[in-house]
Amino acid sequence: MKASRTLTSDVRYVIDLVQAGLDGIDSARKGAGLPLVSMNPVWAPTAIGAAVGASAASLNRNRKSRYTVAMGGLVGCVVGLSCGVAWASRGFTGALARGAIRNINTVRDERWLAENPIDYA
Repeated sequence: MKASRTLTSDVRYVIDLVQAGLDGIDSARKGAGLPLVSMNPVWAPTAIGAAVGASAASLNRNRKSRYTVAMGGLVGCVVGLSCGVAWASRGFTGALARGAIRNINTVRDERWLAENPIDYA
């Protein structure tokens, strides 16, 4: 009986942590507005990724087909674009992470105080 009560308490705690994180993200998103990601800083990493991917595919010792080089360029392009977007939106993402961490720490502190009551008397 005690194990099921503990499991229920732990599951409730995890649900509270997830909800606090989502609430923190939502409040930070409303406070920061829409992410301002300009496409200008994204093109350079995309081009570099495509060049690196195509050249890495052409350096393969096996048969150097055009398809392999094109696919290497495409994969490099996707990786470069992803890195460029992540870098361009790092300020917005950081604000979301700080909001989530702030709320999660509040829930963790409340649980610790509930399990470890402080007696001032």
